Amino acid sequence: MLAGAVLLALVLTGAGRVHRDADAPAPQANRTHPAVTGVTAPAARIPGSAQQTAVRTVAATTDADWTGYAFDACRAPSQRVMDRWLTRSPFTGAGIYLGGVQRACDQPHLTASWVRRQTTAGWKLLPLWVGPQASCTGFDHRISGRPGPGRTFRPARADGAREADRAAATARRLGIGRGRLIFYDLEGFDASRRDCVSSSLAFLESWTTELHRLGYGSGVYSHVNAGIRLLSATPRSYRRPDAVWYAWVDRANARPAKYVADPAFMRSPRVHQFALDRRVRFGGIKLDIDWNYVSFGPTTDPTPLLKLGARGASVRHLQQRLNAALASDVRVDGSFGPSTAQAVRRFQARIGHARTSVVTARLWRSLAQPAPVRATAVRPVAVRPVATRPGHHTGRPHHRAKPQHPHHAARRHPAARRR
Repeated sequence: MLAGAVLLALVLTGAGRVHRDADAPAPQANRTHPAVTGVTAPAARIPGSAQQTAVRTVAATTDADWTGYAFDACRAPSQRVMDRWLTRSPFTGAGIYLGGVQRACDQPHLTASWVRRQTTAGWKLLPLWVGPQASCTGFDHRISGRPGPGRTFRPARADGAREADRAAATARRLGIGRGRLIFYDLEGFDASRRDCVSSSLAFLESWTTELHRLGYGSGVYSHVNAGIRLLSATPRSYRRPDAVWYAWVDRANARPAKYVADPAFMRSPRVHQFALDRRVRFGGIKLDIDWNYVSFGPTTDPTPLLKLGARGASVRHLQQRLNAALASDVRVDGSFGPSTAQAVRRFQARIGHARTSVVTARLWRSLAQPAPVRATAVRPVAVRPVATRPGHHTGRPHHRAKPQHPHHAARRHPAARRR
């Protein structure tokens, strides 16, 4: 997200025409991180009851029962694109970049009326803020890495509070009210650099504290081997975010146990970015996107018996799953008609089931497996590129990171494209 913060899709101005936009830097090292217990936090963790109340508030206003696919790109799409994809794609949600100094794309469509129209239509939005990055990266704008007296990292904490204030103010102007989650996009960084780790964690804790004070929920987007791994190893006194958005190329909704120190950490509301930089086509419109799987509610989907003539929310869910599994264009309308039956038969043939058009519990289980994201890899832009020297922005990356793990396709540093 910076290939991931809240990327919101790219704008398509015509059917079959694509505007590329979204990418991000990858973790720069795969070494064991230093103990994060060296991060001292002036602010104590929210008391248990208050923390639970905050999480419940966030859940209540962020679609607590939402489980399904979401996409993110760089620029909020036009209304035409959103309307078309709502009824022709597997997606029920979209990531949107609210702002931040490292946001790469302008947002001609992202207005309060645009937000209102999407939520009224049934879209669920994942707001992201793309501010300064870890102190040990090469981005133009970085979190302060100065430890300060007693290694409290007060400059980084001040940065975190300031970014939270800006993000909340922007959210309010767009009609995204209190209680909603706002994710901070922290791209990959070298987790072996002690002060870089400590300042990043101090920044994120302050981000969470300030958003809570302002009535918003806190989320963090990062790679599993960077921000997510470090957050999962924080002590009980540390104030963790209410939700995480983790970049990890693997099967949808997989939990990165190798990187996460505390299993309970991944039971919080989460978003899994599992496929990166993909060009896909739904409803005759191509977009360059990342695929995400959202788990804000029950992890077990209902499996009702469905057949021709059925109607309702379960049929809509079926149609979305079929579109994901087949990269098809089944109309998502909640009506099990001939086109849905045909798609069911196609999927049954693919997995070796009898082609009956009847959706059984066994078929639901197969549909719950990771979607085969068969699409052309692209190089979209999500955040502003790193600079070749401090304060100098060229629009080109000055180095590239190599993949750190066979299950992770490393994100490239974005080269900003303006259209």
